[in-house]
Amino acid sequence: MDNDVAATARTTASIRARETARADALFRDPLAEVLAGPEAMAAFGAMPEAVQARSSLYTIMRTRVFDDWLTSTTAAAAGLAQVVLLGAGFDSRAFRLDWRTGVALWELDQAALLAAKEAILAPSAPLPGCTRTTVAVDFADAEWPAALQAAGFRPELQTAWLAEGLFPYLTPHVAASVLDAAAALSATASQFAADLVDEDSVAARNQYLARLRELGPAVKGAPFQFGTNDPTQFLAAHGWSTLTIVEPADVAARFGRVIEEPELRITLPLPRLSFVMARRAL
Repeated sequence: MDNDVAATARTTASIRARETARADALFRDPLAEVLAGPEAMAAFGAMPEAVQARSSLYTIMRTRVFDDWLTSTTAAAAGLAQVVLLGAGFDSRAFRLDWRTGVALWELDQAALLAAKEAILAPSAPLPGCTRTTVAVDFADAEWPAALQAAGFRPELQTAWLAEGLFPYLTPHVAASVLDAAAALSATASQFAADLVDEDSVAARNQYLARLRELGPAVKGAPFQFGTNDPTQFLAAHGWSTLTIVEPADVAARFGRVIEEPELRITLPLPRLSFVMARRAL
């Protein structure tokens, strides 16, 4: 398993664990702390408070936005009955969201990452609220859609696809191919959601990560590889019509989580990020 990918998954889980502990938490993730593990929890907690706050904000807003999106797309009796988490990492939505009866969910990620996740969860044996299936894939391998179908996925059914925290880590070619493959597997009215960064943010984030590693060699995190300045055009070119683009700053303001300290603008990159929801183009 790629150490940087694993570290990113554990850091994300530690952020969700810390949010869960708040009295005014925007979501509850009871499995986050065990998935993060004590080392990741301690490492994140040792960061300066300002760095913790700024680093956490995006992940917290992203989690809440996509929680709400998944709940709304699958809640109604006629809602989407299939959910695919692309690059699931240490996501625990199968266990913590209130799924309606009949929803089937697939978690796709690297074999080693999924195995590590299952090993962590095994002692507590949590019960998912949906039919949960894990599928080991490499998104650079064109055969991953076949593996998903072999695991019971039915292309004729409407599907909600979520690529949370995935696209920035893929090469441009692989990012495009993932969208193409999802579109090819999607019935009419299927939906797709993802978080995307702009092109300048790829370099800014990697430079910031390099500075952190100079300060502490133990700092981990996978580099960004893909960004787009036009999410609507990017999705349209690969079979998806954009329905909504949500800016993280707007979500943070709505929930009263805006960070005002001006000094953070000097030390931390402020990338152009967006949460994009789309529908399968006809």
